[in-house]
Amino acid sequence: MAERPLREHLVLLLSIAGHVSKQTQEQRLAELDLSVREQVTLTAIAEGAPTQLAIGRKAGLDKSTLTPVLDQLERKGLIDRHPDPDDRRARVVTVTDVGRRSLAGSGQAVAETEEDLLNALSPDERRQFRSLLQRVVEEGMSNRSVPGSCL
Repeated sequence: MAERPLREHLVLLLSIAGHVSKQTQEQRLAELDLSVREQVTLTAIAEGAPTQLAIGRKAGLDKSTLTPVLDQLERKGLIDRHPDPDDRRARVVTVTDVGRRSLAGSGQAVAETEEDLLNALSPDERRQFRSLLQRVVEEGMSNRSVPGSCL
């Protein structure tokens, strides 16, 4: 049985696409004094992930990666952290007004990056690609416990 060409290996294709997209996004966000991890974390908080545990799950970051990101966002004045009144072990994280403004600007950078990365696809192909990729990711995350952070 003939081996498939390397350029057809899914792990390689996903790795290259991930690397190119992350590097492109890092360059755009650097102009806004944000990293990809910071932007994703800020978005997860804004979308309603109230605790550090929920933020980590939503953003795909483990605790050892998330804590320094939250520390940096707090230093920049983009988030506030408070003890959870219902659970002394947990901390509630909220986006500040400065954080909301930063998030609005970063949303444009994310949209521009996605446009650049997917410009070879038609609008219908883009929707289909995103939908299929979301299904693959959701299935992969639901059936596996993968240590570490994805970003």
